[in-house]
Amino acid sequence: MAMTIDQLVDIVQADLTISGLFDKVLPDLEIYRLVREEALEWFYKNYQFSKIKMFYYLERSFIATEQYNRNQTIIMPPEVEDIVRIVKIDSPTLFRLGIQAPNLSINMGVTNQPFLTSFVTTAGELGVYRSVISNFADQINKMTANTLKFNFNHISKRLNFLTMINTDMMLEVYTRIEEEELFDHVYFKQYLIGLSQMRMGMALGRLTFNMPGNFQYNAADMISQGKEKMDAVIEKVRAETNTAWFIMDR
Repeated sequence: MAMTIDQLVDIVQADLTISGLFDKVLPDLEIYRLVREEALEWFYKNYQFSKIKMFYYLERSFIATEQYNRNQTIIMPPEVEDIVRIVKIDSPTLFRLGIQAPNLSINMGVTNQPFLTSFVTTAGELGVYRSVISNFADQINKMTANTLKFNFNHISKRLNFLTMINTDMMLEVYTRIEEEELFDHVYFKQYLIGLSQMRMGMALGRLTFNMPGNFQYNAADMISQGKEKMDAVIEKVRAETNTAWFIMDR
């Protein structure tokens, strides 16, 4: 589900005023600012589910553009949060050695090999031969660098290549999900409510005065409760973003 920022602000104000029991103190404009400048940025940088993996295709012809020749960098779209790796699209496989690795099935390449025809081999031997060639191909590919070294600045969104560019490329990146999708997440709402509650407590704590009805807001308690809400969300987010997987390469 998606939620607009106006709906999100109404939810925060309902919590701060306890559904209208107290007068509105924190202006809507301040909540909008907290969403844009603090809450969104924190979640995009720290919460793993606020991003999604995407693949961008980049043609080699970009090196002839005036912008790249002037700065030697590419400015990525603002929604790109991180670049995992850049792979050259030139199929660096065992084809370079003249062996047709993908065509080594029983009905294709294997039976066409000299000295290994169906007259002198069995299906089991052909399977063993196929397995040996596949593992040999994997080892050859490890010695062939099919990735490019690069440097990506998360703030300026500038991508700088550190190796020679001679092929088209595929970029494996993580991009931000839509803001409206993040607004409806329970963690984001609780984080923003806590942040707004702290902000309201800080504003009320700057002056000491009586409200209509001769009562005072407890600014210190607001700040304390808001911080507890934020800390609870931060703890949950950090617990979910711990590394729970690893990459294997045979």
